[in-house]
Amino acid sequence: MEIRRARSIDEYKAVESIQRVIWGMVEEPPVPLPILVAINSNGGLVEIAKDGGRIVGFSLAFPGNHDGLRYLYSHMAGVIEEYRNRDVGYEIKMHQFEEARKMGYSEVRWTFDPMKARNAYFNVHKLGAYAYDYKINYYGIMGSKENEGVESDRIEAHKFLDREKVTAGKYEVGARITDFPRPWKSVDMKGDSISLEVPTNLGRDIGLAREWRLSLRSAISSLESQGYVMNDVVKGDKTVFLIFTVREKVGLK
Repeated sequence: MEIRRARSIDEYKAVESIQRVIWGMVEEPPVPLPILVAINSNGGLVEIAKDGGRIVGFSLAFPGNHDGLRYLYSHMAGVIEEYRNRDVGYEIKMHQFEEARKMGYSEVRWTFDPMKARNAYFNVHKLGAYAYDYKINYYGIMGSKENEGVESDRIEAHKFLDREKVTAGKYEVGARITDFPRPWKSVDMKGDSISLEVPTNLGRDIGLAREWRLSLRSAISSLESQGYVMNDVVKGDKTVFLIFTVREKVGLK
C-alpha cells in the first residue's frame, strides 16, 4: 500500500470521484478538483492510498486556527468498501499525523458522529484522539445515503502529536441500555469517569436514529458542560461504551 500526496490531475479526479462512492453522495456535492488542487498547493494536505495502480482511499486536510491555536484540520478521510477492515483507514490517518508533524503541527483536528459506534471506537480508542466540543446539526441535513434524514451532530476529535493520550481506567456506567436497541431511560452523571452505552448498529431505522441523536445530544452536551471529555471507547457485545472523564483528570487545558 502506497500513501502519499496527490500529484496529477488524474489523481485529483479520482479523489473527487471516490468521495461519491465512499459516502453514497446523491444531492451532497464532493469537494471538487480545483479546490483539492488549491488546498494541496497552499499549506494543506491531500493524500491518496494506492494498491497497485488503484486509488482505494484518501484524506483531505487544511490549516486551522482557533483562539490563537494552530492545527491541521482533517476534513475528510475515507476508504472504499472492499478495503475496509484491513487497517487501510488507520494507515492513512497515521501517515497524515506523521506528515502533520513534518509540517510543524502539534495537533490534528476533525469531527465524527458519536452515534456511529464504529467511528467512535476508531477515532478515540484506535487513533488515540480526545473528543469534545459537541456540534449540533453541524452540516445541516445532508444528502448522502449514509446520513439522510438525521440531523448532522458531530463531536470534534483532537489528536495531540506531542503527548501520549491518557485512556480510561475504572469507569461508572452512567447510561445503560435496558430496552435494546432503544435509548436509555436516564443518565447518572456521578463520578470522574462515566460511560454511555450505544448500539454498534442502528441499521436503516430513521426513527430510531433520531431517538438516539436526541438522547446522545442531551447527554454529551450535559457532560461537556460539567467538564468531561471522551477519552476512550470500549467494545461490548452488541454495544460500545463511550467513556467520558473529567478534563482535569486527562490533563487538557
